[in-house]
Amino acid sequence: MSDIADIAGNDPRRVQALRDSLHRLADSPQPELRELARGILKGDISLRAAALTSTYGGAVGEAFGSFWAYYSQLDPEERQELEATAYGDDRDAEARPGAHDVRSSG
Repeated sequence: MSDIADIAGNDPRRVQALRDSLHRLADSPQPELRELARGILKGDISLRAAALTSTYGGAVGEAFGSFWAYYSQLDPEERQELEATAYGDDRDAEARPGAHDVRSSG
């Protein structure tokens, strides 16, 4: 089992959501996040090892802080919609006007 599959509990939807997130981060405007995601996707570093290194901590913390500020402002229905998109339950979410792109946050 791969590191990503293990972290995702071997749930195919979570594995895909995690890989999709890494691919989005690989195009991030933030160089540290790009490097992190590309390294994980290429297999140069495991997701666990990357999470434990201080090299990417600042960039990951900043991105998470931006996301959390956004997420905490959502009402319960909006949170449910967002969570559905994370697991591929809502196929047209990206086409919806106002869809949030965490890559540009911060």
